[in-house]
Amino acid sequence: MQYQMLDWDTDFFGVKVARINELSLNQNHLSEFFSELKTKGVNLIYWPSSQEIEEVIVKRYNGILADKKTTFAVDLGSLNFEKFISTDIVEPFTQSMSVSDLQDLAIQSGEYSRFSVDEKIPREKFVGLYNIWINRSLSKEIAEEVLVIRDGKRVAGMVTLGNKNGRGDIGLIAVDGNYRGKQYGEKLVRAAQGWFVKNGYEFGQVVTQGTNVPACNLYKKCDYSIEKVEYFYHFWL
Repeated sequence: MQYQMLDWDTDFFGVKVARINELSLNQNHLSEFFSELKTKGVNLIYWPSSQEIEEVIVKRYNGILADKKTTFAVDLGSLNFEKFISTDIVEPFTQSMSVSDLQDLAIQSGEYSRFSVDEKIPREKFVGLYNIWINRSLSKEIAEEVLVIRDGKRVAGMVTLGNKNGRGDIGLIAVDGNYRGKQYGEKLVRAAQGWFVKNGYEFGQVVTQGTNVPACNLYKKCDYSIEKVEYFYHFWL
């Protein structure tokens, strides 16, 4: 399928959304897709491209490079946990903890996301999207576990863990701005890796934004390496 209509996104954002699935297109083919999708009433097109395209072409079609979607991967069997930072303060989330703290952290985790950087997407939609993501993670609908670091009753950091294509996958991860510089991010990632190994995963992965330099540096420090980069464009018709 060369493109698909995205019903959930359409309902949530209130505009008709589609995704082009072809990873490599020349300008003529891209123009053909836009013309066809426009006749179907599409307002917003996502296109994850395997390569960056010229800025003049992006602007011609009212688009932006919304994300350099970067996938990091790690062979969990290669890790030596005895040499890693202590994860003693990391614990599983329980229902007695503050959900609002987790929601705040989820929003902080998405500040570099394409739904935040695209100024045509209302801020409240971005916030709502990440609230849905964390709420569905806490209910174990789209996550297998949520690990946290607390300061008293306050949740200072969190990471959601799941399965993607048979790999242990980090979904959302964030440390509250008031607690950065304490190595909490590294503790959360190492705890996540330990959880993956304990639960039988051989490989781990995490997807982040290429512009999120602190996150990219954290994953490299924790033995992940870049596996793939996609150039994720938004085009508004």
